[in-house]
Amino acid sequence: MATYKITHIRLLDEYPSTTEKITHIKLSDGDVETIAQAVRYIDDKHVYYYVNSYGNATKVETVHPYGRDPYIRTEANNTTKDNLLSLDKF
Repeated sequence: MATYKITHIRLLDEYPSTTEKITHIKLSDGDVETIAQAVRYIDDKHVYYYVNSYGNATKVETVHPYGRDPYIRTEANNTTKDNLLSLDKF
């Protein structure tokens, strides 16, 4: 099982309110993936994670809403805003 750290995100619009607006992610090794690729890999049991400014890692999961494209988000924690949206943009 491979493990990947997400370091940057690319967004559909400048002020997203949800991680559904993330179109691409950049990994710590510099690779860029579309959200469709990341969803497929996570669903195939690869592990993706985000690290906050305190060094705490949070696992990333997929969401498959009915009638919409699947997307990624961090697993539930003590904040209401998704951690991925705080990453640097590229």
